[in-house]
Amino acid sequence: MNMNALNPKSQKLRLSNIILLVFLLTSCTLMAEGIKPTGTIPIETQSPPATKSLLMGTRLSTATQSIDNLIAIIEVSDPASITYDPASAAYAEFPDALKELAASNASTNDAASMLAYSLGFPRQDSILAAQEIISLGPDWASTLLPALIMYLSDQRPEHRMVSAIILSITHDKGSCSLGNIGPLLWDTDPYVRTSAALAIQGITGNELVSNIYVITPDNFTPNPVPADTPEGKIVGAARSWWTDHGSKVNW
Repeated sequence: MNMNALNPKSQKLRLSNIILLVFLLTSCTLMAEGIKPTGTIPIETQSPPATKSLLMGTRLSTATQSIDNLIAIIEVSDPASITYDPASAAYAEFPDALKELAASNASTNDAASMLAYSLGFPRQDSILAAQEIISLGPDWASTLLPALIMYLSDQRPEHRMVSAIILSITHDKGSCSLGNIGPLLWDTDPYVRTSAALAIQGITGNELVSNIYVITPDNFTPNPVPADTPEGKIVGAARSWWTDHGSKVNW
């Protein structure tokens, strides 16, 4: 997308995102070996000219859309995009576009990083992007650590929750995120607390959560993990481990 086409507010928003992502990239090493997507989060993704069929809402064809077309559809849900239009038919194609983008993921395109970027969009079903990221596997999820760490401090609790769930599959490759996950064991949201405990367990390999609460994070219902209620029921052991051990490590 051409930055010159964005209004000053949008330019400022994207510049802030870039600065934050650069900071995260320098503080957290991407560990996945042999997988090198062409970008981390496509803040400056070059969009193709919008076609009439896209803007008028022609439904996704059964044939796989090109990456550029899929990104153009997804950017309709991005408030910072000049094509942002919640009333458009293309906006409704968001879930299908996510699925096709995941299916098209390769080391030669920005599909995975665009999935991570779309996870932060202000629409209720943006968390569907998390399920598609998980479908790519732990190595690809590990390439998205900067974005996932950023979402751990997002205002929306569902973003904090699903980011922790994704991080739970990265195993030791996601260890640099533990310093951001640990404090979420005391989050005000009970689902975030559970997700944080599961993430710490998945990354460290320590048994911190009872087996009855462990989930297979591949089917995102509105509440894909059980709530930590009463507080501490699920995350108690994880809190003790964090207080005694985890918080003392420079992750």
